[in-house]
Amino acid sequence: MSSLQEKISIHDRYQFELKYTYPLDHHNPVTEYTVESFLFIPNNLGINSGSYSQDKFYNDMQKYIRLKTPKMHLHAIIAGKNCPLKKINEAMDKLCSRPDDEQIVSEYIYHVKMFCSIAKSAVRDQQAYIEELLPSEDRHQIIELYLTHIEQLLASFRELKHLVYSAHVDKDISAFYAMADEYLSLLGEKYINRLILFINENSGSHSQEQLTCAVKFIKAEQAYRRDNHYPSVPERESDNEEVVYRQRILKKIMGSILFLKTSVKTEGRILEQIIAGFAAGLAMLFAAISMLLSQKFFADLTTSLLVVLVVSYIFKDRIKEFSRTYMVRWLRKYIYDYKTELRTAMDVKIGICRELFTFLTEADLSAEIVKIRNKDYLGQLDNGYAPENILYSKKNIKIFNNPGQRLFADMQPDGIIDIIRLNITHFIEKMDNPRKVLFVPDGDDKMFPVKSRSVYHLNLVLKYHMGKEIEHHKFRIVLSRSGIKRIIEIPITGVMHTALFDK
Repeated sequence: MSSLQEKISIHDRYQFELKYTYPLDHHNPVTEYTVESFLFIPNNLGINSGSYSQDKFYNDMQKYIRLKTPKMHLHAIIAGKNCPLKKINEAMDKLCSRPDDEQIVSEYIYHVKMFCSIAKSAVRDQQAYIEELLPSEDRHQIIELYLTHIEQLLASFRELKHLVYSAHVDKDISAFYAMADEYLSLLGEKYINRLILFINENSGSHSQEQLTCAVKFIKAEQAYRRDNHYPSVPERESDNEEVVYRQRILKKIMGSILFLKTSVKTEGRILEQIIAGFAAGLAMLFAAISMLLSQKFFADLTTSLLVVLVVSYIFKDRIKEFSRTYMVRWLRKYIYDYKTELRTAMDVKIGICRELFTFLTEADLSAEIVKIRNKDYLGQLDNGYAPENILYSKKNIKIFNNPGQRLFADMQPDGIIDIIRLNITHFIEKMDNPRKVLFVPDGDDKMFPVKSRSVYHLNLVLKYHMGKEIEHHKFRIVLSRSGIKRIIEIPITGVMHTALFDK
């Protein structure tokens, strides 16, 4: 399934992140994906259906769903007939003639945010392209062009300043432009700083000239922000708390245009109540039959009759709970915990996302998942020959393509990005101390102490569905009491392990 892209990474010490990119199939009215996750947890960590509830799982999870940023070359953002900069210019022209029109103000904010989002994506992609290039003479020219395009992008955006800084335009509108201006300046500075680090690590014959231009850019941008009273200029004798804070806030504000609004509803609760009522009725039927039979065989109130009534009451209660538990478990194969409506920033419904969480036993697994898990002898020893606890989650996403096409007719999004972060704090509560001391021989009659780490393995199997296509991936998350150490991708058909991230 080459169309679906997946990335797993360490977000911080206690969170790992899964990032899915689902492409939109514009030839069909609905694009549908299903992702199943099987997390195999060592039994001695104490994570099971009794200790780790549904509420804990969803509280430990952070979710973000957004549209994929339209891809565009840096130069194309400010040049061309229908480029994002031209659309901002047109929106600002309308704003000057009708500054009190809420629809026009909304269009202006939309185009400014979209411009910033596309600019961020283009700068990031070009930076990645430069870093991936092999050492060659072409790199020098590409870096020069990269610096030139960023300077042109910032200068072109700033040429529009006079359109919103006028007496009849609301101060909030000009303040929003200033925030976008500050964001773009910080964006350029961030990636040029990365470029400087890259040049220093990959020095060549043209490095000094490139470094001089890059440092000159940084100085110019910091001076620009200082002259415009933007409180985001780092200082040597400061903790620069406000700089970091503003970077984070401005990033969220400008990127919000692509994030989808969510409206969460529980699913299947009415059916669960119906099943509970049916279970109660079944139990009552048993009690009524027991009463009729006891009256037939025991006409008078006797000790035997009392025993039968008490036993029937006990079984009635157990039948009610057993039948309810069994039927709810059966029902959960067909319904989800939550149903989330996906809406754009313009409040257009473009899809739904349904989620399910539960624990499985090994008997519940299909043969393919058991084969992919492929527990070895050492893994069985680690679990004390007891079955692993299997945390299972399932997500089904449906995207309605027609609303999505109408939404961004000017700049078509070609995918949905789904980001999931899971906090593993509950998983490490019962772990041993992360550091151990071992001993190695030091000479003939001495032992030398050496440090070691005590780690645990979580095995994650992902199963993707898109139409009739199915694909599997397997990862091992290595963690200790001090947090996540690394994530390893395990080829399903091979034996070689590739470390993706290490901390």
